[in-house]
Amino acid sequence: MYYKIHELFPLVVYQGDVKCHQEFKEKNLESLKEYWFNGYINESPEYSGRIFAHHNLEYKVFFEELRTHVDNYFDTLLIDYSKLDYHVIKSWVGCHFDDETPSVKPHTHNESNLSFVYYTNTDETSDKFCVAQQQNKNESVGDLFQTAIKRNLITGYNKYNCNVYTITPKEGSMVIFPSNIGHFTQKFTKRECERVVIAGDIRVTLKKEYADYHQGSTHPSQWIEI
Repeated sequence: MYYKIHELFPLVVYQGDVKCHQEFKEKNLESLKEYWFNGYINESPEYSGRIFAHHNLEYKVFFEELRTHVDNYFDTLLIDYSKLDYHVIKSWVGCHFDDETPSVKPHTHNESNLSFVYYTNTDETSDKFCVAQQQNKNESVGDLFQTAIKRNLITGYNKYNCNVYTITPKEGSMVIFPSNIGHFTQKFTKRECERVVIAGDIRVTLKKEYADYHQGSTHPSQWIEI
């Protein structure tokens, strides 16, 4: 029997190498750890107040390069990014110092458009970065893709039925993804080294001269506070 599968609505998560990585790591790895928000005592980086790593001039070279990676992300989506501005609104540092540090729980970011993670110090034992969808549109029958220890209808995983996708954290690379997508980290093996990342949120707006476009948001300089 002939049939055809139409693949619709794929989610794009960008992963690219950071050119300034080696120099940046050698110069800043130890100071980055001072931005760790310490999840043992702080519920979130916001609660700790350590959400403005992008204000540190020592890190300027990385945040300048970040623009190129966001351009690449939008280029994949065939967006004319020359008409867009990117605003880093928060940035913080995540660390796993030992094998006992808890993994990052599933969450979303609620006030930005894009989020990023830069893997400043990792190895093959570091936790995986995981992206999860809250509702798989192909799950037409309730819990059809859910699994149990003994009895399952699902016989394997593919891109149509999986609800979670994992990305290996390659040192010196970054991932960029929509902020409203659920994400977390998952430990698969005993950690052998410290994991240090810079994570952050980006608000995307039109450049000031393109306020006559209805897509997206106007530039912050054209807002007023009331």
